[in-house]
Parts: sequence; structure tokens; C-alpha cells
Amino acid sequence: MTLDMKLKADQAKQLLQSKAFKEAIERVKNQQIQTFLSSSQQDVEMREKAHAIVLALSSIEHELATAIADYEMLNRKKSKSKEIAP
Repeated sequence: MTLDMKLKADQAKQLLQSKAFKEAIERVKNQQIQTFLSSSQQDVEMREKAHAIVLALSSIEHELATAIADYEMLNRKKSKSKEIAP
């Protein structure tokens, strides 16, 4: 489990630090925000879709950050338990 978590955390870090990934996420978010802001009052469906896309992108970023945090917390727990052990 730990090796899988480490691999997942390492891959998440690579993605979140990738200039291409960050720029792509930012571009799509900005496009959807612009779609939202420029939609007509009657175009509820378009605004809902744009909102859903922005939320989905945020969820992806959150999932990647969570993978990193989970692995780091596991490592801290292991380090503390080694310090406590006789």
C-alpha cells in the first residue's frame, strides 16, 4: 500500500508542478468563467455546464493534493512511531 501511495503522490506532484498541466487547467477554468460571465440571462444550461466544469477541475486538483498530503501524513506517522519505539 505504501509503495502505491508513494507512486501516486509522486505522480500527483509531477502533475501539479507541470507548467503545461497548470496552464491547461487555468485556461479551461478561465474559458468557463468567461462563458459563465458572458451568457445571457436565459442561458441557464450553459452557465450550469460552465460551473460544473470549473468544479470538476477544482476536484481534480484537490484529489491530486490529497494524494500528496495522505502520503506525507503516513510518513510523519511512521517517523514518529520510530522515534517513540525503544
